[in-house]
Amino acid sequence: MKRSIVGVLLALGLVVGTASSGSAHPREAEPVDWGPCPEAPPGYSVRCATVTAPLDWSTGQGRVDLRVARLPAADPEKRIGVLMFNPGGPGNGAVGYVTSPVYAEQYFGREILDRFDVVAVDPRGVAGSQGLSCGLPAYDPAVNRFPVDRRGLDVLVGANAQFAESCRELSGPLAEHLDTLSVARDLDLVRGRLGEPKISFLGVSYGTMVGRAYGELFPRRLRALALDAVVDRSLSARQLVLDGAGAVQDGVERFAGWCATQGCGLDVRAALTQILALADRGGLRSDGQPVSAYEVQLGVNAYLQTPLAYPDLVNALSAAQRGEGTGLRAVGMQENQAMYGMYRAIICQDIGTDFVGRLPETGLQLRENAPALRGYSEFWDIASGCAGWPVPPRWQPHPWPASAASALPPTLLLSGTHDVATPPAWAERVHRQLPGSVLLRWDGDGHSAWQLNSRCATDATVRYLVTLAPPADGTVC
Repeated sequence: MKRSIVGVLLALGLVVGTASSGSAHPREAEPVDWGPCPEAPPGYSVRCATVTAPLDWSTGQGRVDLRVARLPAADPEKRIGVLMFNPGGPGNGAVGYVTSPVYAEQYFGREILDRFDVVAVDPRGVAGSQGLSCGLPAYDPAVNRFPVDRRGLDVLVGANAQFAESCRELSGPLAEHLDTLSVARDLDLVRGRLGEPKISFLGVSYGTMVGRAYGELFPRRLRALALDAVVDRSLSARQLVLDGAGAVQDGVERFAGWCATQGCGLDVRAALTQILALADRGGLRSDGQPVSAYEVQLGVNAYLQTPLAYPDLVNALSAAQRGEGTGLRAVGMQENQAMYGMYRAIICQDIGTDFVGRLPETGLQLRENAPALRGYSEFWDIASGCAGWPVPPRWQPHPWPASAASALPPTLLLSGTHDVATPPAWAERVHRQLPGSVLLRWDGDGHSAWQLNSRCATDATVRYLVTLAPPADGTVC
């Protein structure tokens, strides 16, 4: 569910003033104290603020500081309102998307920037907001993330619990309050502080989980809701893992087909088998250090996020066949342990491991069903990384409640035919749960459409956000 790991993505480029620690209902009317954003260029109209929300929304106890940025509509006479967004992750900030004028135009496009005040909120624990710190790395190459027996499972569970405890030791209660329901409440607090009765929301990948949480809690406060690369939050963790492995296998097959038509000189399936075996033997290196088979899986999956990165993947695999693994390791999450730690601490509070005792047998099943990357998917990374997590997930899988679904505006769902991380079946299930929604399918490869893998789908999303007129249901780009 990450969009910023591959280098090509870089080329594309909250809430009350002082919440009472004993009140679960902070004051909305207090204005935000906007000031300059230090990283923004002179003369650029974006403004930033630090605002405070309850740490624990269920009790109103504690405080967490959040960084917010507001980029006013460039054409005030045609201003529609406020657009909030979450670009994915989790662990990605949002403020950086608007404090750079070049990046803002690349990511949102001129029409969005002309018509909306774009409001960015760095989620709690992330980027410029009150940050999460952990004393141990989230990725330990000595721990097998595909345990084959009970002993291996116990080692994995113990390592995960130790990492979680290291986050609680350095970050205190914040480490236990990073879930998307809390993030959605933070966003609504920002909405109230801005004096806006409604917002429009764009969620990409993990951002669709945030959008789902907001839409379920506050459906009548949404003017528009666009969800790209949809996660079906009614599914169990095991089903997410099974579906995810199939999506990755399909992504590898699509890449192999592209490679064959381009004459790239690489037998993709044979190369992956060779490279994974080389990593198993300790023969794949980067700066003299071994690159594990799991790091190969992480790296290949990162490149598969967009066909724009396919040529780089060819180069990385060709080098890996010679024992040089830097090109694969450089794009994996493990290279940024701080972000990987935030990712793990956040997602483990939203996706449980209902099948933790069955991880070994499930891993074997995945390897048979999706052999190209030995059953790997991002959702396996989540499930194996969350096994043993001491904080129970705050989200329990369930379909959209009918009461929320009936109060939503017409919702636009975007789904790729060959999305490598969020398979199309998920969006189709959500579409059935939301009778008033429209499903736009884009026929292509990679993960998510917005400003990356489908110009047609992006343009349709812009039109919907501006006019509230979605494309015809079942439109295919």
